[in-house]
Amino acid sequence: MQPPTHAVPPDAAEWRAALEQSCIRAVYQPIVRTSDRTPVGMEVLARLEHPTRGLLEPDEFVPAMERAGLGRALFEAVIRRAFGDWHDTGLSQLGLTMAVNLPLDVLVLDEARTWLEAARRESGVPAGKIVIELTESQPIATLPGLTNAAIELREWGYGLAIDDVGPDMRDHLPLVGLPFTALKLDRALVRAATEGSAADFLTEVMTAARASGWLVIAEGVEDEATWAAMVAQGIDQIQGFLVSYPLSPDGVVAWHARQMAARKTSGSA
Repeated sequence: MQPPTHAVPPDAAEWRAALEQSCIRAVYQPIVRTSDRTPVGMEVLARLEHPTRGLLEPDEFVPAMERAGLGRALFEAVIRRAFGDWHDTGLSQLGLTMAVNLPLDVLVLDEARTWLEAARRESGVPAGKIVIELTESQPIATLPGLTNAAIELREWGYGLAIDDVGPDMRDHLPLVGLPFTALKLDRALVRAATEGSAADFLTEVMTAARASGWLVIAEGVEDEATWAAMVAQGIDQIQGFLVSYPLSPDGVVAWHARQMAARKTSGSA
């Protein structure tokens, strides 16, 4: 059997061409409040529409682009797409926050944050509706740089979340003192939340988060048993296939309408 066409990784020039040709697409995975399942946010998830390999998932192109030095260019392409969707579709009318992933080596660049703020102002997206999720694809090499970046983004009004928090996360303790607003639990931790060391780690994380005043969001919730475990832990918000699969902008608008109609029917609106 021949491997999938996209199993052979393109070189850096091909990745760069994909960015220049605006092949980046965005889908959005909804996030709901745990207490009553009210829609509260959505995470921007990148896809790459490759001319010969088809629609690629993030793990098929994001690490390779970052290794090729295209992390910032990818971030800007995703932001342009997401801000365009916000402006051109009904997303801006839903009252949801929009979470965007940003790797550490891009976050600490002054010019990258300046570009982000200029793009936000031009698009009209309120800073308070944007949550920057720090992805942990690199170890924390410059805590002062991260501290300055976090402070600046918070001063501008952005939310700031630590992504993929789990027992295997490197260097998470220095982050506790920074002005984050939320943390997201890794899906592997969520699925193992009631098991031994994972349960102990989750208890430690929740204690630290509560002391810092952070929201805690669980990713990867796919069934009611996991939902119940997150409720028992006091998790604030939930994201995962049980809530919704990633959707197009129009799909988010339709999903949101169904959710709000269901709440009205049940009398919980």
